[in-house]
Amino acid sequence: MARMSSSARRVHGVHLREAVEGDAAAIGRVRHASWQVAYSGLMPADYLAGLSVDGFVLSARRMLHDRAVRRMSVFVAEVGGVVVGFASVGPSRDSGPREQPDVGELHAIYLDPAIWRLGIGRRLQEMALQRLRDEGYREATLWVLATNTASRAFYEHTGWRHDGGVSGFEAGAEVLDETRYRRTL
Repeated sequence: MARMSSSARRVHGVHLREAVEGDAAAIGRVRHASWQVAYSGLMPADYLAGLSVDGFVLSARRMLHDRAVRRMSVFVAEVGGVVVGFASVGPSRDSGPREQPDVGELHAIYLDPAIWRLGIGRRLQEMALQRLRDEGYREATLWVLATNTASRAFYEHTGWRHDGGVSGFEAGAEVLDETRYRRTL
């Protein structure tokens, strides 16, 4: 059987838009599903098992409610009227805006695992990065688990480069290494 090219597998009828507060439940569901699959084997199993959809929904409600204060933008991708992914961007959290006023950050991008590798993540990321450009940012950063080779490959394929930055992410009792990526906008 012939292998389907990535362009042949693209989903049509994808609608990208700015998120509204009513999207919190869908964003929480997407993030939970994505974490369970993407971080399986990369984060402690008991830590992942302890995460709940409700916890992610609460986090999404806070994010959407506070986005103006935090100068964040949040976007969703819909297929057939169902939210299947989201991305958030804003000022870099690495230092205060006075130290790096021209550096924004891709804070999060998550997709329902059922639609991975269909081109939706790339489109969602580009929409989010365009917002950073529109707001005058010249560069963007993001943080990713150092062991998350699939996400790192996606970012590298879409123009991001590891810049040497390292940090730690607390996953229960463990601290996991994160690495920073950067790109010119």
